[in-house]
Amino acid sequence: MSKLRYISNWAILAFVGLTFLSCQLWRAKADVVYYIHPESNTKAEVKMAEYLSRHLQKRSSVAIVSIKKNEDNCDVTLHVGDDFGGDYAVRRGENAYYLAAKDERTMTWLVYQFIKYVSKDKEYMDATDLPPSIFPQKDTVATFPFEYRDIYMPANQNPDMTWLLGLNNLENDWGLWGHQLARVLGTNDDTAYGFQNMDEELFAHSGSMTYKDQFCFSSEKLYDLTVRYILDQYGDGSRTPSRITIGPNDNTIVCMCPRCQGIGNTARNATPAVTQFVEKLAKRFPKHHFFIPAYLTTGLPPAKPLPDNVGVFLSAIDYPRAWDNLDSPAARHFFDLMEQWKKVCKTIYVWDYICNFDDYITAYPILSVMQQRIQEYRRRGVKGIFLNGSGYFYSCLQEHFTFILANMLIDPDLDIDEELRTYYQDAMPHIGDFMAAANIAMERRARTTKKELPLYGGIKDAVKTYIYEPGFREYYTKFLALRDVEMTHRERVIYEKTRQNVSFTYMELVRLHGIGPGGFADKVEDEWEVKPEVLSALADLGAITPEEDIYILTNNDRAAMDHMDRVNENGIYLADYESECDEWLRTALWRGDVILGEPLVIHSANGTETNTFLTDGVLGISQNYHWGWQVFQQEGLVIELPADKIQDAIHFAIAFLNLERHRMSPPKDVQIWADGQMKGRLLPEQDVSLLDEGEEVVFRGDADVSGSQSVELRFTPSNTRDLALEEILVKL
Repeated sequence: MSKLRYISNWAILAFVGLTFLSCQLWRAKADVVYYIHPESNTKAEVKMAEYLSRHLQKRSSVAIVSIKKNEDNCDVTLHVGDDFGGDYAVRRGENAYYLAAKDERTMTWLVYQFIKYVSKDKEYMDATDLPPSIFPQKDTVATFPFEYRDIYMPANQNPDMTWLLGLNNLENDWGLWGHQLARVLGTNDDTAYGFQNMDEELFAHSGSMTYKDQFCFSSEKLYDLTVRYILDQYGDGSRTPSRITIGPNDNTIVCMCPRCQGIGNTARNATPAVTQFVEKLAKRFPKHHFFIPAYLTTGLPPAKPLPDNVGVFLSAIDYPRAWDNLDSPAARHFFDLMEQWKKVCKTIYVWDYICNFDDYITAYPILSVMQQRIQEYRRRGVKGIFLNGSGYFYSCLQEHFTFILANMLIDPDLDIDEELRTYYQDAMPHIGDFMAAANIAMERRARTTKKELPLYGGIKDAVKTYIYEPGFREYYTKFLALRDVEMTHRERVIYEKTRQNVSFTYMELVRLHGIGPGGFADKVEDEWEVKPEVLSALADLGAITPEEDIYILTNNDRAAMDHMDRVNENGIYLADYESECDEWLRTALWRGDVILGEPLVIHSANGTETNTFLTDGVLGISQNYHWGWQVFQQEGLVIELPADKIQDAIHFAIAFLNLERHRMSPPKDVQIWADGQMKGRLLPEQDVSLLDEGEEVVFRGDADVSGSQSVELRFTPSNTRDLALEEILVKL
């Protein structure tokens, strides 16, 4: 979609006239020819009439737009203005349409809804790249249920797509956004607004400590810098008002200096100082609209009403994503908090979440759950919704989620199953019925189980909540069989990327089962051999989207190859996962392991359990504790080994994951005890203090336990609460 621009009536006539004359040479004819014109020849109406004419004709292989009005043409009148009592309106007459919108942005959305609508069942028109149409089926004057609608997904990173989808975009529709207050301080390279982050008055204090990763909101210098920054970047708001978020950095530190305590701050509540700071800005800039994020230390509302130009951005992170849970304790707490904020401010926006942020690749059935939430937000008078997704990183089938959620924010009552069928019929005409049925089934399972969808989870969490494993394996087999079906180019691009995605999910499922049923290997004579289908899935992980096809998957001409190969919000590369899986299967370290498949008794803070997770042949993948790692509290952890299996063994090895941001690190050592006596130690192969975040470290050691009746591993805790370990290898 090209940028909107103004051209005169004569330019419209010249363009459409040339198109019309050239189209007379075509043999095929349109069943309907449209005469498109502005209602009153205002600049906006002329521009939008030309825009609809050009883009409607652009999508047709025959003459479909006429410059002359006659009784055979379908008359389409466009009106842009705020004089009809809504955000948009549609009237139908005999062979006529009247399209009205409050502004050019809304009319752009309505234009594409109209193009998609009239293209249905017309072989000479191609609108397969557009979202399903929710164009009104009868005369309508409508107001959008939410004034602000934003989806943080790749498709909405393209400003043209933002308008086409009727959305907002955080990059273009906000001044300061989220946790960005540090911008006003400048950096070491830009001191225009700050003190190179060196002035201690700007930062939070507690006791004798200064925390430069949090602010002091009673600081006059911080206020002055913020005022200067707003004036320089956005003006005073009289010409172009901006939305501006002012809130603490993303942590739980609260400034407890005497001034902040005097305002009302407590060790866990920064709302008093933050709201006073924002109130001063709101009074200084009455045309701008300020928002306070209700999150972490600012979750509680202030004691008194806020100015009219101050709203709240309420985080729904603690409101579980599950079907039919509006009466759950967590949901009641969230909505009680919302009602408290409504008593002190007029504008409530909700910040919600639509991805598993530890796994962008496995499909995630969020549509039904989100529809129920959006309907409740509408009922409670929420005015804006930001749906936090995978951002610039590609996530599985992101296009259909973005398209349908965008429609849902305009029509919260739409039929999801029908939307999925319509989308896939267009996007994948040869296999769309299969794809739609699979996604509909996944959505229905989310509604049936009513289990909480993981916000940060791995394959275990997915299987416990929304993946029906036998159904997925059947789908996966049938999906792979479609590779030889004739497809359009766009369809093939989506298919190949989806094949990579479902192959990743399949790999995680077989790794979950190890050498057990449904796992990665079959026993051939006395050895476990990797299944051919696992090697095939591993090969599919290496697929690379051609650069010229990235737009097909993202609708974003800013998307880069780097955006297509990330697994989660931490930016871990799928290629690294593939490489480590390849090494795991190629080296086959399970061979020669005398306790392979043997159940181990594990004593931990959670009690005693017996399983084969640590002897199933699966090695952990670095960077992500969901990938083959078992997590336990370090204190009191003891693992019993089967003494009868290791009488002749002397070599012991275990790998641990260093992930301190999740409070996981290797132990100081691992002691091997037999019949009440320590027989040896497992020590790290490298200096643990030099480990990078996300790396794994191998502990090795030898011990003679022959003749022992009991053997156990004891772990000396290090500086974190938990440890993550993988396979325990014991060899002769």
